[in-house]
Amino acid sequence: MAVSAPELRSWTTPGAQDSAARTYASIKAALSQSDELEEFDYDVFLQGSYANTTNTRGDSDVDIVAMLRSTFMPDISELPIADRVRYEANRIPGTTSAMEFRALVRQALADYYGEGRVHSKNKCIRVDKTSGYVDADVVPALQQRKFIHYPNNGSAIYIEGISIQPLEGGRVVNYPKEHIDNGSAKNERCGDRYKPTVRQIKRLRRRAVELGQVAQGSAPGYLLECMVYNVPDRLFLYDDVARVASVLSWLVGKSPEELANQCMSGDEIHHLFVDDPGQHNEYTAKRVLEALWKVL
Repeated sequence: MAVSAPELRSWTTPGAQDSAARTYASIKAALSQSDELEEFDYDVFLQGSYANTTNTRGDSDVDIVAMLRSTFMPDISELPIADRVRYEANRIPGTTSAMEFRALVRQALADYYGEGRVHSKNKCIRVDKTSGYVDADVVPALQQRKFIHYPNNGSAIYIEGISIQPLEGGRVVNYPKEHIDNGSAKNERCGDRYKPTVRQIKRLRRRAVELGQVAQGSAPGYLLECMVYNVPDRLFLYDDVARVASVLSWLVGKSPEELANQCMSGDEIHHLFVDDPGQHNEYTAKRVLEALWKVL
């Protein structure tokens, strides 16, 4: 066993939150001071490990979404035909493209922090950290609406997500708020033991990388969190050491085909190894799980 029981217990605690909170507040302030953005209806919120409170010590950046609401991307694939007809009859074209909104967000950040700290990446805009803060990946996005019902009278019912247009490649659709809500609900069902277990598994991954058992970058935190999300609630035992073994044993016992067929993403909309935007591979995941089990 490469990990001691005291280590496993210590790994349940989250990483520092203060620097991430200060960074989030700073990014919101930067965007709010833009005269150009003032006329738009947009929302700013966290996504990723800090938003889900599954961050661990050593997590070095925070993911922040800047989502335009006045222009949205619709998904009407699950609407009945009559609802689709009503939607199309009432549809109003958007007025701001994803790239136009991205340019406004980038300019607001550059005006506030200076060009030297702001860097364009494929899916986001990086703002370099200073003392007391962490790096921020700001993701400009349009609101995504996955319509469930479009009635003749009354408000439409939809699931809110985000639509990201990278500098290169096709559009990416995520549902981070669904992921956050579902994770919180599972944590409550599991007696507040789901999120600590995710942190333990992420730290175990870090140890496996240090020991050369897992390749750097082959097991992102999002993938690990989603796999743990699929473990039955009853296996999240009270004891910190027994619980990791219980959860990991269930996952290791699955074949790659079973992982692909059974594992949903945390948003419960995507299938983790089928249509999740992360394009995860079930065979790679199986090898990672076996390596984690070996390290444990």
